[in-house]
Amino acid sequence: MKNFFKKLGEKIKANKKKTIVISVIAFVTVCIVITVCCLSAFLFNRIATGYVPTDAQLEVAKGQYKRVVIIGVDGVGDFFGKTYTPNFDKMFSDKTVGETEIHASVTYTGTALYPTISCENWTSMFHGVRPVYHGFIFRNTNQRVEAGEKANEKYPSFVKQFLDQYPDGNVLSVCTWRGVNNGVIENDARITKYNSYPADVLQFLENYDDVAKVATNVMTVVDESEEATASTTIYDNIPGIEGQLYDFISEQVKMYGYSDETIEMRDAMTMQRVIAETVNNPDKYQIAYMHLDQVDHAGHSFGYGKPGYVNAVSRVDMLIGRLYAAYEAAGMLQDTLFVLCTDHGHRLPGGHKNHGKNTDLEVNVTFALAGKTVKSGTPGKFINDDLAPIVSYALGVKASDTWQGKVPYNMFTALG
Repeated sequence: MKNFFKKLGEKIKANKKKTIVISVIAFVTVCIVITVCCLSAFLFNRIATGYVPTDAQLEVAKGQYKRVVIIGVDGVGDFFGKTYTPNFDKMFSDKTVGETEIHASVTYTGTALYPTISCENWTSMFHGVRPVYHGFIFRNTNQRVEAGEKANEKYPSFVKQFLDQYPDGNVLSVCTWRGVNNGVIENDARITKYNSYPADVLQFLENYDDVAKVATNVMTVVDESEEATASTTIYDNIPGIEGQLYDFISEQVKMYGYSDETIEMRDAMTMQRVIAETVNNPDKYQIAYMHLDQVDHAGHSFGYGKPGYVNAVSRVDMLIGRLYAAYEAAGMLQDTLFVLCTDHGHRLPGGHKNHGKNTDLEVNVTFALAGKTVKSGTPGKFINDDLAPIVSYALGVKASDTWQGKVPYNMFTALG
């Protein structure tokens, strides 16, 4: 053995230049292989495939829906497909309402963008591009949008794209996580924004009249120039919903307990605000978005798939049931496109940093559509930055030329 290494050393010395060349080639080859593997994981699988609707196709789409309602569930990943969610299943299933056939398109293997962080993905979903383009990537991004920092203006959100083409339009956005309203969505007088904070829950409970079953409107208006505590009963007396919000929250707390202080109540207030605003004003908003945050909090507290996480998904499913019941009673199912989307999933362990990487549990996301122009079944590959062109197409709005997302194949009947 000693003689073998001695002879090997002599050969290397004798062929020094050749050895260096071979070593360099081997090093470069290894670098190329590593680079290709990384790009395959983080880039190639995240390039959108699908349709860019033509002007003629957009003209056909116009007027099909009075509104698009987007249910944003933070941190749920693919878990709607792994647990009992009867209300989600009811909303996103094929059915006939009156004389209108409503179909659903659902996937649990949509793709979150890397890194699998809330700011990066919600911004991509609204602005139609990958994080490296909209400008939020890695550096304290959640805190930056919470503080009001905006995305690169070169990439407008689907909200801005809609309002630019429909100047008389109106948009509603109600969020439990303030990052979407404060930073992700542009500011415009035609966008009504509300955030739900812990203080709002406390004021709601303090102001609730247990006899009259009413409460003042205490949800924080993002634009501080507006009155946030005007006397109103918007949380109550909504068609199709039996009982009051206070009673509903109490039932949830008794049934499931808390995962993170007031987060369940805040999500309930968020949903109730969206229902009240849209059902009481059915022609006002063409886009209504909500952000529900308790599943993400449960993921950080307990971990993906743990009992506390399952309970949070069940509570969100109950909120979806309230939305469906209200729209059904108001006769609004036929002219609404329902969308459910999420930014990322979670890894199994609990803790603050249990998402952000590239594992299947973090990357696989639920995406669901229900409406009269939807193609029933499982759509083609969906990536989070596809949300912007999907919503735009549904409203007959031309997509921004700067967007990278597309309308996935096999999602709408008119596109094939």
